[in-house]
Amino acid sequence: MRSILLPLTLAACLFVFGVSVLNIQLWYSSRADSLAGAKYAENNINNILDEATLATKTAKDIVVKGCDLEEQYQLGTEAALKPHLRTILIIKNGAVWCSSLPGNRVLLTHIPVVPETNLLLAPAKNTVNGLPVLLYQTLFATSRILVTISDQHIRGALNVPLKRVAYSLLVGNNTIGLSGDVATIDANTPLTGRIDSAKYHYSIIYNQPPLFSLARLVTKGSGILIFILLISGIAAYALEKYLNKNATPEETLRKAISNGEIVPFYQPIVNGKTLTLRGVEVLARWKHPRAGYISPASFIPVAEKSGLIIPLTQSLMTQVVTQMNVIASKLPEGFHVGINFSASHITSPTFVEECLKYRDSFRRNDLHLVIEVTEREPLHVDEHLVQRLNVLHENGFVIALDDFGTGYSGLSYLHDLHIDYIKIDQSFVGRVNADPDSTRILDCVLDLARKLSLSIVAEGVETKEQLDYLNQNNITFLQGYYFYKPVTFTGLVKILLSKARAKVIVE
Repeated sequence: MRSILLPLTLAACLFVFGVSVLNIQLWYSSRADSLAGAKYAENNINNILDEATLATKTAKDIVVKGCDLEEQYQLGTEAALKPHLRTILIIKNGAVWCSSLPGNRVLLTHIPVVPETNLLLAPAKNTVNGLPVLLYQTLFATSRILVTISDQHIRGALNVPLKRVAYSLLVGNNTIGLSGDVATIDANTPLTGRIDSAKYHYSIIYNQPPLFSLARLVTKGSGILIFILLISGIAAYALEKYLNKNATPEETLRKAISNGEIVPFYQPIVNGKTLTLRGVEVLARWKHPRAGYISPASFIPVAEKSGLIIPLTQSLMTQVVTQMNVIASKLPEGFHVGINFSASHITSPTFVEECLKYRDSFRRNDLHLVIEVTEREPLHVDEHLVQRLNVLHENGFVIALDDFGTGYSGLSYLHDLHIDYIKIDQSFVGRVNADPDSTRILDCVLDLARKLSLSIVAEGVETKEQLDYLNQNNITFLQGYYFYKPVTFTGLVKILLSKARAKVIVE
């Protein structure tokens, strides 16, 4: 578990750190862009107000000289030549004294109530044509000079080509943006972004970019994000390699089980006389991604010592059900499927429940499911164990004693437990040869099995002499390299397709 969690944690931490740094950099960059946009808008507004300042100088000369037709024409020409100005008005005694519009017409309503401030945003309701304007006002002598600037020019000045940032002109408590009328804001309202003009009495306000923005990360930092992800993955991979190199055998095996690298192999069981397929014993193999298939002798002791033998066997049971169901229609009637169970697994609280679920998962209900009790570790026989195996026996399971005579059992298991089969270990079968004395121990084992009415499976049959001896002693079920080596599921399918189905008769 450590070899998985640590690399994943490292990858996650590196990715989060990298994304955080990238986000901060993009945030500062966006803030700088927003500020630059505000200064750009400020410069535009200043240029417009500079025109108003120049027009005001012309209006001051007219205040001194007087307003005749020539002076009105001069005001009109001044307003027309300045691209952003709309009208120029000279107010005396609360009334229009001179105007750039013909006939001294006015653009504003209620001239007397215009505040005497340098700049003013007039909403649409205060104009004759119903459009908001910006007023640039100058007091001169006893007169007021008003220069009006169209909202279109103001909006054009605020139209900064920067996505997701909206700029507005703030004069006093009144503001105008790219759309809509003049609005009034509370003087205490906090503004996220604001720059004050050093030249005129106004401000540019705008929305500051948020500290975190997924859209900003994707649009502006997608390439770097991919790089960060790649670096995180490489670091995690390197750490995993290092941990695996220094991992304990238990940790390595636990990971193999989790990754589904422990797979079932099938040792065919045949009828010694007809050589027809009668069943299989499920064996564990480690399908290592680099070393290939690893023998169980290299990892089963580790599994038993560490307690991993239970999840290992559970994984095999699941895989066996899946594979047997695929070829259910090809299996001979009464086909034997045997799996080895350790003493620690058999005595676990959920063993019976697991076995019943295992049985119910098969598509065929005529299979002989064999529980092979291994003798590699001692099995403490008590009434709970006896009852547990009896329940399984009553539910159709066959109980077999694996590797009989080589482990901890002795004869006590045969006396205390309901055993259907004993499996004679290959160490006994392998001694059979032309020498008559070579079979003495095996003869005793076979004689004991007959007296106890036990069926026998002989393992490790490798020669014709061994086969003949076992057939002479009417040992029905045989397995060994003389017939088949343990095969993968694919190999088992080939065997089934190449051999006629045989009806199995339980001896």
